[in-house]
Amino acid sequence: MRQNQKGLDGVSQWKQMSFHDFLSLEKSANNIELAQEFGLDLYQVNQLKKKIKRENY
Repeated sequence: MRQNQKGLDGVSQWKQMSFHDFLSLEKSANNIELAQEFGLDLYQVNQLKKKIKRENY
């Protein structure tokens, strides 16, 4: 149940972020800088990186 609630709380942050900006900064910034820039936590940054890598084989 707790995991579902966390996912619902983060929905608005994901909708508002620019994935093109994330991709451009991903190469030059570390995870903490990305989290601060986009208002995400480190878990969300890591999950997003994993999803991007999976889609780009």
